[in-house]
Amino acid sequence: MLYQLRKPRTSTSRTFKRLAFENYFYIETLAWGVANVLPPFMRRLIFKLSFKAFGTGSVLDYGSYVRYPWKVSIGNGTIVNRGCRFYASYGIRDAEIVIGDNVAVGPEVSFCSAGHDHGTIALDDTAASIFVHNHAWIGARATLLHGVTIGEGAVVAAGAIVTKDVPPWTIVAGTPARVIKERTLRGAS
Repeated sequence: MLYQLRKPRTSTSRTFKRLAFENYFYIETLAWGVANVLPPFMRRLIFKLSFKAFGTGSVLDYGSYVRYPWKVSIGNGTIVNRGCRFYASYGIRDAEIVIGDNVAVGPEVSFCSAGHDHGTIALDDTAASIFVHNHAWIGARATLLHGVTIGEGAVVAAGAIVTKDVPPWTIVAGTPARVIKERTLRGAS
């Protein structure tokens, strides 16, 4: 038997909201396209004006993307490599992405502070803040999901998917990420 899906009814306010989001995304895409051809000093100025915080000496490499930059904070001396993605939540006010000082973020890392509740048919929005503390290193193509905290000095291996908090000064790897060993520093006094 062939079932036909009925088109869901949409209210006027829902239609208006969808149009507003579509226009925002269009303008945002244009803005990131322009930012990707500007010289570094102009990019830093734009980031200082649009991010919640953008620290001194920090770098957000070309080809990266930040949805809702006013909900993203990047500390001092932090390097975010090429092609990283930051997906903050629009609908849930307190959900932000906060990266500390002297953090190294490898290429193509994804920060997803927003998601959906798979337990509802409407896939209701869910979100929680992501915190990355000072001196952490996030390896290439790692994914950090909403609600996780990366402890100070922790290392997330390349390709890891972080679904739970990472203790300070540990190294995690895998899918889902698990502690594989403690991080020790050579020559530290």
